[in-house]
Amino acid sequence: MSAGQNHTSIGAHNRAVVLDIVRRNGLVTRTDLRDRTGLTAQTVSNIAARLVADGLVREDGRALTLDPDGRFGIGIHLDPAQVTVVLVDLAGGLVEERSLGAADTDDPTSTIDAMADAVDDLLTRTDRSRTRADRARTDRTRTRTAGIGVAVPGPIHPGGSTLGRPAQLTAWAGIPIAAELTARTALPVLVEKDVVASALAEWWTASSTDDLVSVYLGHGVGAGIVTGGEVVRGSTGNAGEFGGMPVHAHGGWTELWEACQPLQQVRRAITAGLLDPTDDESPAAVRLAFERLCAMPGARPLLTEAGTALGSALAHVVELLDLPRVVIGGSAALAGGPTLLDALGARLVERLPTGTAPSVAFTTLGEDVVARGAACAVLSGEPASSASVPRAVRMVRTGGPARPRDIAHPW
Repeated sequence: MSAGQNHTSIGAHNRAVVLDIVRRNGLVTRTDLRDRTGLTAQTVSNIAARLVADGLVREDGRALTLDPDGRFGIGIHLDPAQVTVVLVDLAGGLVEERSLGAADTDDPTSTIDAMADAVDDLLTRTDRSRTRADRARTDRTRTRTAGIGVAVPGPIHPGGSTLGRPAQLTAWAGIPIAAELTARTALPVLVEKDVVASALAEWWTASSTDDLVSVYLGHGVGAGIVTGGEVVRGSTGNAGEFGGMPVHAHGGWTELWEACQPLQQVRRAITAGLLDPTDDESPAAVRLAFERLCAMPGARPLLTEAGTALGSALAHVVELLDLPRVVIGGSAALAGGPTLLDALGARLVERLPTGTAPSVAFTTLGEDVVARGAACAVLSGEPASSASVPRAVRMVRTGGPARPRDIAHPW
């Protein structure tokens, strides 16, 4: 976040600055807020009163602290192998989740219906065994829910409401997923690129505001970037595609996605005799096969090659943007475990100038990272009003067509 300013026309910005500091730091006094933002004591007092009245922060003695139940966001991750729906509080904490299984690659309507049903389940939870306090909290949750964020594989069309033609979800091309979900749930819907959502989740839930790159290795591979407190979305909202970067792996030059994408790794394992041949290359089947592969001692060379390839590609990104932090997430990355992570880190140390390698770690948010990021996008993207959360991350998406994808460059 940038420093606050005292001009009345940018009151929403100032509220966002104050709320972001409180959210990241727990108890904060008004004096601390004045010193950290450069705002006047009166301005800080006015903003604090507004945030308390809106239910976003609460008084704790002479200090302010975030009220996590002040707002909620719903996040949906549309992944070919696993659709996840989560309810997230204002701190980015996971309240509840639902796993819906693989997306229907032929009939988007059935999956969208399941998404809407899961949203309704998360917001109603009308189990009669619940206490009166539970039911009261459920009512508060519904009225304080900002909306739904849906994270999807790219490309997405400019405007962020319609899918392009994802390589593994071709039947979803042109589906107005935002309008479809709004019609079913009566909630506003924001569509976000999956890797952008993963980066936002890491930034929103961290105590620091350091720049970072969030690598997501699931059914495909991509990277989301946060720099200067802004999530990088690009001119069409499709930033993060770096699977086409050339790397040397598995004995020759290839593209990054071919070096580490689970389907390619499963095919290599079948050729090497580590896995039995199969004709089922559906996303769900590939995910299960890859997870079995990762548990085998014989998979270590394949995972090392994949991690090294990721490190080679990331070295350019890290050096170009001078990024101090790398976070690795996604079902395939987590299945690859320390073998993949250690190889990635070692290649960064090897390729970057001495002493400039960033910190490298797995996400602490688990496989829900993208869904949680989609919910955080809703929480951070609302217009600043008395009934909403001030924007804490700049959300910019300008025109231009989304770049088409084909099977040669699907990620």
